[in-house]
Amino acid sequence: MTEISLIIPAYNESAIIQNTVRELDAFMNRDMPGRSFEIIVVDDGSTDGMGAKLDALDMLNLRVERHPRNRGRGAGVRTGFAAARGEYVVTLDSDLSYSPDHIPRMLAPLEQGTADIVLASAYHPDGVVRNVPWMRAKLSYYGNKVLSAGVRGQLHTLTCIVRAYRREVVKRLELVSDGKDLHIEIIQKANLFGYRLTEIPATLDWRDKSRAKRVGKGSSFPLFALSGTIASHLVYNYVLRPGAMLFLPVAALSLIILIGSATLLGSWILRTIELMDQGFFVAVYAGLRGALLNGSLTMALTAGSAVVLLVFFAFYFQSLQSKKQFEELYLLMSRMNDRIKDLERDKSD
Repeated sequence: MTEISLIIPAYNESAIIQNTVRELDAFMNRDMPGRSFEIIVVDDGSTDGMGAKLDALDMLNLRVERHPRNRGRGAGVRTGFAAARGEYVVTLDSDLSYSPDHIPRMLAPLEQGTADIVLASAYHPDGVVRNVPWMRAKLSYYGNKVLSAGVRGQLHTLTCIVRAYRREVVKRLELVSDGKDLHIEIIQKANLFGYRLTEIPATLDWRDKSRAKRVGKGSSFPLFALSGTIASHLVYNYVLRPGAMLFLPVAALSLIILIGSATLLGSWILRTIELMDQGFFVAVYAGLRGALLNGSLTMALTAGSAVVLLVFFAFYFQSLQSKKQFEELYLLMSRMNDRIKDLERDKSD
């Protein structure tokens, strides 16, 4: 059985794909001798002749999977997962921005039995980011910060493709995302099964100088090109942990309600004290009436904030219910799928 499957989803990378495959093959033979491996390149519907460049490579351990049209990075990874024969599966980027020496470091926790999935993390406190455009790096960093809140800060980088998996994980998880959301979907569903995830500090170094020019192509500002990704990160954060997204608005509304209520109460007490010579009950009523009339704007703001706060709480509990239903349904369908596979194997035997 093949020990290691190296998966590279690629789209229109004819300029670099041969160098990438050769460098990866050379690294495995030189730095990991005696380990059997396969390199699976998923040609995601390339139109720049990348397929011909791959066909020209004469390597026994190279396999090429092809999509008839471009489907997205997630689809490429899923195709690679389905084709992988290795005991351990490693996904890499097409230009090796994370150098091959991350491979043995990611495999170590898997082989030691301390993890089921290992993520390369450039945003780990000990990670490094080089040659990435400033705007792109900052947006990615803060996007991962948002996502990190969804997993209670246990991981620093959730969007990187560079990871290592035990075979059981990639064969058991039922994945559907075709885009970059797949990386977050894997974490979400792996947590449902109780798989152990860990990170290693990584170095992200964009060696392909033309890549910066291609990022955001067709947009006058990188933020517009990445707006869909940012929105996706916010949605997944809400899915992973609804309370994390709602904390700030709930805290702000609670503070407004607290200050407004304290202001009205203080005004009522002061007016009541001023009118005590008219009798206790008269002073209490007149003080309350005066506080509400003079503080009508404060009262409206406080009452409005209370209503909006109740709406947020309703959203929160509805989201928790939906999350629970999704998790239960996904686990149930996965168990059914496992059972069907067992029956098919028994029938074939």
